[in-house]
This record gives sequence, structure tokens and C-alpha cells, in this order.
Amino acid sequence: MSIRKLPDYRLKQKILYIDQPDPEILQNYGDLFFAEGNFSDALDFYQKAQFTDGLQKIKNDALNSGDVMLFLRAAKMLNLELTSADWENIGQKAIDLKKYFFARHALEKANNEDLLNSLKKIIEAEEQEKNA
Repeated sequence: MSIRKLPDYRLKQKILYIDQPDPEILQNYGDLFFAEGNFSDALDFYQKAQFTDGLQKIKNDALNSGDVMLFLRAAKMLNLELTSADWENIGQKAIDLKKYFFARHALEKANNEDLLNSLKKIIEAEEQEKNA
């Protein structure tokens, strides 16, 4: 079954929590949300469908975009135990993309004081540039 239209909030809730659709339908909705850039909703549908490849795709995309919260949600749904290296990787990516709130969160999880201090210096330097 090919689905071409995104459901509104109520229909989305009905599909996810009331109806018992086939995993293929859930996966199709997940793909549709993913294609529209709505990764959080895609994650919900992939989780309900138990579609590991979709969850992994979102985790990888979240890593590449420095989205720490989405990365964490996907990792939890995949039952992954994140290491300090995982947190440092996404923290560094977030720094590169100037997503400093996400970077700080990741680096705190990594317990990496050196990178946290570097981040603090980067933020302070940018603040000084703004005020100059």
C-alpha cells in the first residue's frame, strides 16, 4: 500500500496508538515523514513498526546534523548503549555546525572536560565578536 499524504495530528495518534496497522503501513508513514524532514514523527512510526533500518537511518542523520536529542531517542529505540566516543562524535559535529546547546549536552554526557572547555572558549569568542 502506497501512502502519499501525511496524516494530521489526530490521525497520526489514531494510527500509532489506537489502530493496529501492518508494520508495512507504519514503515510507509515513517518513510513519508522522513522524506518531509519530520524526523521525530518518522521515528515514532519506525519504532511502532519495529523497523530497525529506519531507526538506524534517523540515528545516522541525527549524527550528521548534530541533533543530539534525536540521536539519543533513536539510540534508545535501538537499545544501544552509547559510549563516551559516541557522545564526543556527535558533540564535535554539533560544534562544527554551531549547535552549541546540543554540543554541551553531548560533551557533558561524554564527561569530556577538555572539549567542554574548548566549547566554552568558542562561545566566548563568538560573543566577543558580536559585541565588538
